This record gives sequence, structure tokens and C-alpha cells, in this order.
Amino acid sequence: MKTILLGLIVLVSLNASASEKRTYTKMNSFEARVKIETEEKKSIQAAIYVDGLENAKFIKDMLSDKKSILSKLKSNLEIENCNKNSTPEKPWIDGCGEVTLTSEVRTSFGRGGWMSGGGSYTFFVGFTNDGTGHDFDVSHMVTFSERVEAQTTPDGNYSGVIIKNLYLVKVKKIDDLTP
Repeated sequence: MKTILLGLIVLVSLNASASEKRTYTKMNSFEARVKIETEEKKSIQAAIYVDGLENAKFIKDMLSDKKSILSKLKSNLEIENCNKNSTPEKPWIDGCGEVTLTSEVRTSFGRGGWMSGGGSYTFFVGFTNDGTGHDFDVSHMVTFSERVEAQTTPDGNYSGVIIKNLYLVKVKKIDDLTP
């Protein structure tokens, strides 16, 4: 029992010491970059940083940027359904409803040796109507990607930095598939 407890303490200590510093930067209305500085300087598996940790911030940034396709889609759906727009403080439009985004799901993943990896995520956008049942009508599918690349020294060794790029890939209108 003492051995198991000691093993757990060591494991928790190792996990606590293996930390990194992440710096998120919005590049434009459809792209963000994250610089990840790891404590580990000798070797890395970059693909472990395809982790979705910045996804919520990336989506929020796109929704709040009036130039972004996602922000324009939200505004258009509100006008189409309610003839007015919501505010950031009050996304629910009284007597009408609100634009709703589902949670994202990782739809692809790949790695390129120790240096790189990437994944794509998909979520759906629709409108939740006011009234009995709060019907949710999906209208669009959104795909974005996350790509990581280990940075190297001039002699090809890992430098202790991973660069992650998040970018919008596609916003696709879902056609009515009713027979």
C-alpha cells in the first residue's frame, strides 16, 4: 500500500513539474497562433499538443470579430430568425431565441514523426427557437484545424518551443435533406 501511495506521489510530482508556458495570439479574423515553451528541451512528441486547449478561445475570438465569417453568420441567422441582433451581454433575443453552437468534435488527427501533428474539429451552428421545446434547427457545419510544429535549433535538435496554428477551414451550409 505504501509503495502504491509513494508511486502516486511521484507521478503527481512529475506531472506538476512538466509544465509549459502558452502564449495565445490572434492573427486575424480566422487564424490564431500559440507559442508553447516547454520545460523539456531535449526531445518532444509535438503531436501531444494537438490538445484542443485553445479551441474555446479561438471560437470566441471569431464570434466577437465583426470581420469573421463566423460572426457574420451569427448576425445573419439572428436577422433571418428575429429581425434583430443580440448583444454579447444578452445572446438570447426575448420572444425569439438565439444562435447556438454545438461542442466541437475532433474529426481527424495525424502526426508527422516527432516534429509535427495536426487535427481538425467540427461543430454545428443553428438557431434555438423560443417557445415550447426550444427547437434547435442546425443550418451550418464549421470546420477548423489545429497544427503543431516543433521548432528546432540550427543543428536540427528540439529548441523547447512548439508553434501551434489554429485556423478556420470551412463554413458549409447544410442543405435541407428532407425527402
